Amino acid sequence: MKTQTLFKTSPLALALLLALNTPLWAEQTESHDHNEKSTQQHDEHNHEAGAEEEHEGVHDEGILKLTADQRQMLQLQVITLAAEQDARQTLRVPAEITSNQYRTWVVPVRIDSQVRARSATLGQHLKQGEPIATLFSPQMAQLQSDLQVAADQWRRVKSLGRRTVGNQRFLDAQGQYQSLRARARGYGLDDAALAAIEAGNSEQGVYTLTAPDDGLVLEDAFQQGQWLKAGSPLVTLVDESQLWAEAALPPQPGLQVPIGTRASVIIGGTTVAGEVIQAGHRLNPVTRTLAVRVAVPNDHHRLHPGMFADVALSLPAPDGALTVPEEALTRGPDGDWQVFVEKEPGHYQPVEVELNGQLENRRIVSGLDAGTRVVTRGAFFLASEMAKSGFEIHNH
Repeated sequence: MKTQTLFKTSPLALALLLALNTPLWAEQTESHDHNEKSTQQHDEHNHEAGAEEEHEGVHDEGILKLTADQRQMLQLQVITLAAEQDARQTLRVPAEITSNQYRTWVVPVRIDSQVRARSATLGQHLKQGEPIATLFSPQMAQLQSDLQVAADQWRRVKSLGRRTVGNQRFLDAQGQYQSLRARARGYGLDDAALAAIEAGNSEQGVYTLTAPDDGLVLEDAFQQGQWLKAGSPLVTLVDESQLWAEAALPPQPGLQVPIGTRASVIIGGTTVAGEVIQAGHRLNPVTRTLAVRVAVPNDHHRLHPGMFADVALSLPAPDGALTVPEEALTRGPDGDWQVFVEKEPGHYQPVEVELNGQLENRRIVSGLDAGTRVVTRGAFFLASEMAKSGFEIHNH
């Protein structure tokens, strides 16, 4: 006889089973409701953020949008471009200060000579007629002797008169005397030295070369006791009251710099007004630049040959040139110049431009049309915001 075991389910057991399972179901239901609510809130937040981004910031078209409050906070300023009439542009180019070659003298020895004594030193300012060096030459000794004799003979013939000595003798004496004086001048002797020779008061073979004009001793390549060949330079004198600024202009078709054009020579914090005196018509074969020469007054000797400088030339601007203030210009991602154009109030787009000159504190630009509205104050902020977005204007 089999025995069967039966389990009876009591009301108490059922109650315990329900009590254990009910929290689990409730927790799952609450978690599910919470997830649905969180997802809904997240979607709503994304929708609002998207709407805000759509209202402000950089869009795919590369247009930066600002609200009215933002524009007021930045004190954003916009100008309308208009063509300039009868304007002058400033072209700034590199230059070098050089000696005024039209007021520079190379003082050579005219005959083979030996330096006996030096009178001038490098950098010394000489007045016309002041001694440079004392030299000795056998040729000078012969010339002094011949000139002294010719001077004595000419004085006697002249005192006797043409009728007494005869016309031919008179002319011969006169010609010999004048020829020797001319040769002595060619050797570098001045009136005082000639007078001393004719009076017999000069030392044989010894003579002194003097400064032909006021100037500074720029070079002196001689030593005492040195023998110098005829034609050897003794010193170089330069009048530094006026120097030259040799400017190098880039080759631009149609660029003309008339004689008399006003120029400013800039060296560090020093600016000196000058004037164009020469403009080249052939490019330098090495630098491929056009030479322009500016005369610069140097009364206070602030400038010296060899200095590097900048020359700012005042030239007529092209007819219809468009200009923007310096503050309107910013650099794009690739380093090119750009401005921000107002498409409509609050909508600004970067546009690349090329710089073609300067009008005082404004720059001549190309790449825009007259009537375009360009941001001036606040352009730097717009460029910063555009850089944060990573937008490049070349891509659009």
